[in-house]
Amino acid sequence: MAPPLARVAAVLGTLVEGAKVEYWQNCAARGLCDTLFHLRTDAAVHQAPAGAPKGHWKPLGHPDFLETWDGEVDRFDVAPTPELFWTKYHAERRPFIVKGAVLDSPAINWTDQYIMEHFGDEVAKVEWRNEDRLTDYCGQSIKGKFIHCPKDTIPYVESRTSIRNFIRQSSKDPNWAKYIISQMPDAMGKDWKVPGFFNCGKRFEGDKMRGKPWMTQMYENNFWYLRVPPQKMGTSTIHYDMNHQVMCMFAGKKEWIMWDLRHEASKIPMWNEYFRPNGRPQGSDDSPIDGERVDLKRWPQFAKAHWRNTTIEKGDCLYLPAHLLHYVRSWSDDADDPRIIALMTMFQSEVRYEPSNCIDAPEKVFLSEYDVLWGEFPGSLEVPRCMNHVKMGYPNWKRTLASMAKKEVSVKSFTKFWGREGYPSKLIKAAWKRFQQEQQGFPATMTWAEKVFNSTALANLAKDVACAGEGHDQPERKLRDGESWDARNEYSLAGEYKGYTDEKHQDL
Repeated sequence: MAPPLARVAAVLGTLVEGAKVEYWQNCAARGLCDTLFHLRTDAAVHQAPAGAPKGHWKPLGHPDFLETWDGEVDRFDVAPTPELFWTKYHAERRPFIVKGAVLDSPAINWTDQYIMEHFGDEVAKVEWRNEDRLTDYCGQSIKGKFIHCPKDTIPYVESRTSIRNFIRQSSKDPNWAKYIISQMPDAMGKDWKVPGFFNCGKRFEGDKMRGKPWMTQMYENNFWYLRVPPQKMGTSTIHYDMNHQVMCMFAGKKEWIMWDLRHEASKIPMWNEYFRPNGRPQGSDDSPIDGERVDLKRWPQFAKAHWRNTTIEKGDCLYLPAHLLHYVRSWSDDADDPRIIALMTMFQSEVRYEPSNCIDAPEKVFLSEYDVLWGEFPGSLEVPRCMNHVKMGYPNWKRTLASMAKKEVSVKSFTKFWGREGYPSKLIKAAWKRFQQEQQGFPATMTWAEKVFNSTALANLAKDVACAGEGHDQPERKLRDGESWDARNEYSLAGEYKGYTDEKHQDL
């Protein structure tokens, strides 16, 4: 039998002179590190060779990294006021948690039966429970280096199934290593009473909500659902997102480890290096570092990167600023409930505080009351190209309305404006006709901008044009009971097996 370190190298891979492959899938994705750390029995996975740096092959958060730990994020027992939130936490990009913030939300009592009865027909996006993004880079040149991948790399698979079917299958087979990470069905909003610390954001001219001036423009809502066997966990990659996030837990736990790239970017390798400390990043990005088995011989500077952490459990909410690098572990230590359920709402990074909007701002409000750019899911035939499509990361269609709201236009200018991307002129003219009919019911005091933003016809048009730009030409069909299909099954974003070699994880 091979020595312990040799056995680990056989599954995970190590950098070998003369080999083409320099990057491997992470430890949790390959099944060696998907157990909670304190319960792992194979010590060889984390056993570093003599002379290795302190922390080498250890998981994030290990005591070997305590010298760079800056403590846990701020904790509130009562949510901060909008003024405190915007002027301190948002302005300084500081995360925090609010303990017990949603214990009074109906969703805190969700059973699987309730979820299936009320939301079970809706389609959901499903991925591997232990995330890995190596296949995004196989066969591509990154920073001047061609990325080779082992021939036994597990493909990235993104599936579609109904929420009901997912719950049935994950209940039947606890070892089914998948989870839902999807657009939240709109109907869930009536069961989620959101803490209102992020209220009072500035909106486009003409777009202030009548009777609710405090309402911040929200961007997108997401739904997480996974089951894990005892002692197991789900894991993310080390990454950052482009929007400010408010996540609340309704079952299970999530541990977050975070780094502020404004100060730590030089110590942390990123695949694309999109982050800009004084501006908007080009896009979201991942790190090649394995969160469960950190390679400090390859990336020794990472040991100097300062980090913070927190754990949220059932009833808690987390504010995570846009562009904050993070890693997440998800598990349940409730013997009677192996589920991890979370809901998230987001607002975009350009939203700013507007104190004059803070009129009668509520401390809590059901999410269903909010105006969410991509909150209508599954949607309707009024916006056919968007209906039933999982819309995550789609463009802000209100920016298009804001351009139109600058000055009044004729039907000719209107048709030209909306037809720039090849959207059918027949549909554009029909939207113009409905807009003209709507205006007859608008108050005479309304400005042109207010008419634009209060028009259902224009909102539907803008959303449909945005979905057409994402490649949709018709509604996505509803799934039959028990049906699922793969939207993506990829070994390489560059196409087929580009970048793959004859080398394997066990050969390296």
